[in-house]
Amino acid sequence: MATSELTYEPLRVRLEQEHAALYSELKQEMLLNTLLPSSAAIEGAELSDLIVMAKSSFIPNLFDLATRLEKVDAAICSIKLGMYGLCADCEDEIDIEDLETDPAQPRCQHCREHSRYHHEA
Repeated sequence: MATSELTYEPLRVRLEQEHAALYSELKQEMLLNTLLPSSAAIEGAELSDLIVMAKSSFIPNLFDLATRLEKVDAAICSIKLGMYGLCADCEDEIDIEDLETDPAQPRCQHCREHSRYHHEA
């Protein structure tokens, strides 16, 4: 196992645990909010479909859960692709401290600051 893989292993575990918890909570909240008629419909739906339904429901809690789940899922995919820890914008390494704070962080400090500067109203 490469050094970066060893460094990121605890973060991968955290991401997978958070993913499972968010996925379970999202399904439960969708059922409680009757977005889908039954637990069978929820269990049979693809993750991407659940995220789209939750984000378009205009229910703040569902939107927030779906948004975070989407971010965590993207981080897990980047691990599988060997791209974890690299900024989604500039491809520089994300500081390990930033990843320890939020293992699903997709951007380096510089790109987060640049994005915030250019996208504030």
